[in-house]
Amino acid sequence: MLVKWTLVFFVALSLGLVVLSKIIAFVNPPRPGRPRAPVLRSIDRMLRWTVLIPAVLGLVLLAVTLWLAA
Repeated sequence: MLVKWTLVFFVALSLGLVVLSKIIAFVNPPRPGRPRAPVLRSIDRMLRWTVLIPAVLGLVLLAVTLWLAA
């Protein structure tokens, strides 16, 4: 039961980060030749790690489970 609610919480926070980054990008688009806003860069970095680490961890757990089942 706890795992289910942890996954629901993770999905909700990930979607919130996606929406927040899209809103900031829409409100504050970068000018040509200028770097992106620092807030947007940090949110993109958080989103990347929020999605990347659990995806890699899930693939590792899947591989270990399949290996042990064989």
